Amino acid sequence: GDDTRGPWSLVTGGADGRVRIWRITSQHQAMEFSLKEHRGPVNRLVATPSGDQVISASADGSCIVWDIARGVRTMAFFEPNVFKSVVIHPDESQILTCGTNHKITYWDVVDGQAIREIEGGDDFMNCIDIDVNGEFFLTGSDDKCLKVWHYDEGLAVCKGKGHSGAINCVAMSPDQKALVSAGR
Repeated sequence: GDDTRGPWSLVTGGADGRVRIWRITSQHQAMEFSLKEHRGPVNRLVATPSGDQVISASADGSCIVWDIARGVRTMAFFEPNVFKSVVIHPDESQILTCGTNHKITYWDVVDGQAIREIEGGDDFMNCIDIDVNGEFFLTGSDDKCLKVWHYDEGLAVCKGKGHSGAINCVAMSPDQKALVSAGR
């Protein structure tokens, strides 16, 4: 094994509310931190573009920003919501969340304050992704609908319906020419 690449960090989230940070090399795997601050399942983890932090979205109504190297919380934000998904803007200035409150919330990364809320529809919002330029984002929900939103305007610019069940995952290809959704 070639250890010139690595070590890597692997971050996992569980139904027990724990966020675990692992150190991985070709020779060894070890859990460095087991962080128990969520009181409900961790539904989504996303790394910042710089790779030094991870954001966890939980069913307990909180999202936590974690410093991977130190294994500590750097910020948390709360909302009466079961957070289903979270994504960070490519310039790392804002975080977007969605969940059971039917809203998409924009959060400021400096102070963790909600700075904008958009009505997402009549059903639970399950997933969110953002394009590499931060101009558009996607959502999928229990209404079986994939929506493309303009980030600054906060408006749905198009939607697609083709699933026979709720949409659980959405992604935009890096070249921004394809959208992918996975349904229940």
